[in-house]
Amino acid sequence: MKKPDYIGYGAALAGPAIWGLMPLLYHALAAFPALEVVVQRSLWSFILLALYFSWRGARGWMRPYFSINKEAMLVLLGALMIGVNWLVFVYAVMAGRVVEASFGYFIYPLVAVGVGVLFLKEKLDRRSVIALGLSFCGVIIKGVSIGMVPDVSLALAVSFALYALIRKQVKIDALKGLYIETIWLMPLVILYMVFASAGGAALFLGGGFYGLFLSFFCGVITIVPLALFLRGNKTLPLSLTGFIFYINPTMQLMVGTLLLGEGFNAADLLAFGLIWSGLIVQFARHPRHLTAR
Repeated sequence: MKKPDYIGYGAALAGPAIWGLMPLLYHALAAFPALEVVVQRSLWSFILLALYFSWRGARGWMRPYFSINKEAMLVLLGALMIGVNWLVFVYAVMAGRVVEASFGYFIYPLVAVGVGVLFLKEKLDRRSVIALGLSFCGVIIKGVSIGMVPDVSLALAVSFALYALIRKQVKIDALKGLYIETIWLMPLVILYMVFASAGGAALFLGGGFYGLFLSFFCGVITIVPLALFLRGNKTLPLSLTGFIFYINPTMQLMVGTLLLGEGFNAADLLAFGLIWSGLIVQFARHPRHLTAR
């Protein structure tokens, strides 16, 4: 009998758990502009991944992604989508909208189904139609309860679904893909830092040793949970790792309501209940659709 991969189980659980706690970090950085935090997240992710792949040696695999071809353009578009996703998430936390952010990641898988139908011509069965209908009702209820379109939730779900769609078209593993994406983002990062510095702003989250450490930590917190979840994904069934993903928005919801003092009313409960029902309908019989972040 094959020995259970306890390290794999631990890694698969730790990755989404860290993602779920990330609102605490960004809430602590609320004194800084959201764009500055995303810039530091991108910059230090690039530096750490550059060091990692330099240590690994081979660089020939990178060449096709910096030529004028379909793969390179898709990776560039993916970089823009993940950049938008990061920016909206950081903004949501700093604006006290963690519950809305968690709502976005709950509806993401169902949005991904819709994206697959629209762009990949995938067919919907009865379960998918019911699940999407429940999700749509949940979004409407959430919108009515806050008196506006739940823009944060939809922006997070749509940007990540489009990112997943783009990455599906590119044959590259997660860490390599993230490295190329951060390289593509570097011109925007440098442009921001030049203009911010010229305007007298202190870079690296206020400057000094503490600011530099926080900036570095933003990179670490981007890479580590992804590496952990991928480690678990190597050995565990996709259906299991897919369900484990929901530790992330569940913990975000708990952090927002229990630790950051955000409200959670009857309308929220109804909206989230419809989303959870949609997820159960969609994936109870078809767990293969579930994918890791």
